[in-house]
Amino acid sequence: MLDVTADRLQQQHAYLEDGIAHAMRRAGTGPDLVLERRLMGQARLLQAMLSDRSAAQAVADVAEAARRVMDTSEPEAPLQMLAIARDNLARTVRRYAMGLPRRAH
Repeated sequence: MLDVTADRLQQQHAYLEDGIAHAMRRAGTGPDLVLERRLMGQARLLQAMLSDRSAAQAVADVAEAARRVMDTSEPEAPLQMLAIARDNLARTVRRYAMGLPRRAH
């Protein structure tokens, strides 16, 4: 079982956001398998930390939207979907973080 604190949860969310930023910079350029593996790994860890079905779906939505942004030849609509998914995930992470201790002692 993971020892989840608010700080660790927010840090993992930041790692995923960094991967998403890389995917956004690659919008419309085609798949990047290394970046996709990185995104999926970060998403799985964040899902485990959140341990809730709706929260896990929010993470999956973000990761899939980031993959689509890279894969499409016209990234405008996928970028909008990604923005919505990111906002939803950020709200979810903040809500979960509020109920967790700040640091492990």
